[in-house]
Amino acid sequence: MTTPIDLTKLPDYLRNQRWFAGKAWPIKTVSVVDHARVELPAGRDFTLAVVEVTYELGNPDRYLLPVESKGDGVQDALDDVEVLRGLFNLIREKRVLPSASGKLCGEWLDTPEGLMALPSPLPVRRLQVEQSNTSVVVAEKIIFKVIRKLEAGINPEYEVGRFLATKTSFRATPTLLGALQSEGPAGATLAVVHRYVPNVTDGWLYTLKHFRAGPRLTDAFLGELRALGQRLGELHHALASSPDDPAFAPEPLHAEDMQRWSASIVGEMGVTLNDASRQFPELENRREGLIGHATQLAQVPPSGQKIRIHGDLHLGQVLRTDGDWLLFDFEGEPGRSFAQRREKYSALRDVAGMLRSFDYAEATVGLEGQAAGDRVGPARKAFLEGYRSTTRGAAFLPKDDASFNSMLDAFELEKMLYEVRYELQNRPDWVRIPVQALMRMEVRK
Repeated sequence: MTTPIDLTKLPDYLRNQRWFAGKAWPIKTVSVVDHARVELPAGRDFTLAVVEVTYELGNPDRYLLPVESKGDGVQDALDDVEVLRGLFNLIREKRVLPSASGKLCGEWLDTPEGLMALPSPLPVRRLQVEQSNTSVVVAEKIIFKVIRKLEAGINPEYEVGRFLATKTSFRATPTLLGALQSEGPAGATLAVVHRYVPNVTDGWLYTLKHFRAGPRLTDAFLGELRALGQRLGELHHALASSPDDPAFAPEPLHAEDMQRWSASIVGEMGVTLNDASRQFPELENRREGLIGHATQLAQVPPSGQKIRIHGDLHLGQVLRTDGDWLLFDFEGEPGRSFAQRREKYSALRDVAGMLRSFDYAEATVGLEGQAAGDRVGPARKAFLEGYRSTTRGAAFLPKDDASFNSMLDAFELEKMLYEVRYELQNRPDWVRIPVQALMRMEVRK
């Protein structure tokens, strides 16, 4: 099966795409590892290609390119409305197409939401926003995301979304409707389809609005944060609800897990503090106390379970609708492999991520000139009240409050260290936010 893509033009094409993550490294080679021809009405077609990019240094990356080859170069096929319709129908009609090294399989879930009626001709619009993937709204009822940067194996967003839609009653999320998978040596999740929820507000922006409103949060907003904690508790109950599914069945938490997690945090701390202390030498005075927080995790008597979790939870991963919260984006931390993201963990890792997000909200409004106030403490308290009210006695959590608090402290520390490394590499002006949290943590027992 011959691809019509001109390989000599691909390096320049890739460098000019906003979703291409390898702009900082010289490209060594670009090769097509799989491709399939997708037919359209009126005798037209386009190519779905998986290309592998190697660099002068570092590991190769793979990208999905829906392209049409033109005389003057390579053109993104997703600029064409008919291509958008054709790609969506490939999924909804559960079509299977041969590819050069395997096949492409459209999957559509036979759930009540998946059986919704759609108009013809199908209205489609591509979202013109800066992001690492390409999103398309269909008939204002459905949104599908074409995944640009690929990783071999099952994408956790597809796997978790499918589980929630077909095995649980949890619906506080834009429900997964379908996906496009490639099978073969280049097997990967190429696209995912969800219910489109209009008129929602990004949870980060929504929280900032309330933090900017004054030195104290309103009782009404604190009630909303309790509800957010409840939704997370409900998500964890759902993810822990299938003992017969090996990918989701809860597993006992052992002393070896606690020791492994503790050692991992201590290792991350060494690397992080060595880098950050050059700019913030005062961190060296906190090293011993922070190590104590991390090693304390290994001393906690193991109780509870390891379960599948969200894995990258913060205020940017929740949506505020009229009167409720939705949790979304189950891909996990971008810096981790799919295998690492699919590992079962303590549910408290998600809780820690959300708590750290409140600290970032406070720091953000402070940088904007907002006067200091009593916001973070009440926000944390309300969120934890909601979470504990929904999960009290849950088998996946520690049995006693002391263990709960010690583990939560350790996972917040882990998150702070991640934040320091991220900010040093991407937003140096923000690194003071997690550094100040580390400076405070030694006295927070």
